[in-house]
Amino acid sequence: MNYDLNYVKDHRDELLSSIKKRFLTPPIENPVDRLIELNELIKKTRSSVDELRHKRNTISREFAENKGNVEEKEDDRKNVREIMQQIKTMEDEIAKYEEEAKNLFLWLPNVVNSDAPEGKDDNDNVEIRKFGEIKKRDFATKSHIDIGQERKLLDVEKAAKIAGSRFVFIRGKLVQLELALEMYSIQKIASKGYTPIIPPFMIRRDIYSGIAHMATFEDALYKVTGVEEEGDEERFLISTTEHPMIAQYSNEVIPEEELPIKMVGISPAFRKEAGAHGKDTKGIFRLHQFDQTEQIVLCKPEDASRFHEEMLGNIEEIWKELNIPYRVVSCSTGDMGVRDVKQYDIEAYLYSQEKYREVGSFDNTTDWISRRLNIKYVDKKGNKDYVYTLDGTGLPMQRAMIAIIDTYQQKDGTIIVPDVLRKYTGFSEI
Repeated sequence: MNYDLNYVKDHRDELLSSIKKRFLTPPIENPVDRLIELNELIKKTRSSVDELRHKRNTISREFAENKGNVEEKEDDRKNVREIMQQIKTMEDEIAKYEEEAKNLFLWLPNVVNSDAPEGKDDNDNVEIRKFGEIKKRDFATKSHIDIGQERKLLDVEKAAKIAGSRFVFIRGKLVQLELALEMYSIQKIASKGYTPIIPPFMIRRDIYSGIAHMATFEDALYKVTGVEEEGDEERFLISTTEHPMIAQYSNEVIPEEELPIKMVGISPAFRKEAGAHGKDTKGIFRLHQFDQTEQIVLCKPEDASRFHEEMLGNIEEIWKELNIPYRVVSCSTGDMGVRDVKQYDIEAYLYSQEKYREVGSFDNTTDWISRRLNIKYVDKKGNKDYVYTLDGTGLPMQRAMIAIIDTYQQKDGTIIVPDVLRKYTGFSEI
């Protein structure tokens, strides 16, 4: 894990402003100024250690050259021992300062964009645009869970029996519908130049600390308690496909000509949904285990805004082809992730709830992750800089199925399969 205290000094005012705009509660009163102070303490103490080492080396060299009498040599030995003790004390101080600095640096949020709407939560998000007509129906739309249980397509009771709440057995044609969504979204995004990847489903703690804001996020992660070999670090199950996709480039320097790196990942994701107790407890909208495709881009700083819009456009195209009403919102400073400088959400309209619900997020995290994971690129002149990282939901499978069940539900409970998925499912209705 890498941290850059000079960055904090150079961005003091912006960081303090971002903490305030995001309505965050810092671990100490002023973590930014404390980091600047720690940076100076570390530099000053290291300088003192270097001076002491130089002094020790001088004495040792003179001793080796047999200069001075016996009494003087004994004094030299004493001086060297005292200097070594001083060096150890100062090195212990440096280690203490560095540990404090690392923890505070990991806590820091990214600097928000000036055009991100200021606000405390999702009530302050700003609608950008809408797509699709919300049609009036002559029947009441049943919820996905009611239809799923009536037709034995979903079983949360048996899942709860073996795994606890917020898990599900998906059955029958819904399984084929999910796999159709996976193939459709992977092929659609791959056609835009994104390389398909299936990543590992676990990440070590030291890597996760660089890619996620563990101070606010660790409670949502599932820790893997078993170890395969003695000395293995603790691991966490991934909470989103994006995390291992970016982390694979930690401590690497990427040649400029290889940028942008564009990937589309597919994996399950595991999340405790800490802080979401009581929300969406009925059904499969908010699960501890879900499936998704995800877009990832690593690029030069000047290209980040363009790819942010590109990823959003890719998925708007998918929702349009599915012909499901949706809207795009720009997330407020208090609602977006602490790594993000700007975040868009896509929200699909759910007839059973008579409101829009989130089905995708698109994040410009600039160099927040790459600074922590030490991911750089090098240009043709040999100059190095941190890459910018972006991520955007492809499709969240369970939520996409809910939107399809709601949108394509018929009066008799039949669910019509969207045209673009039929070549994958092999059937036109459920």
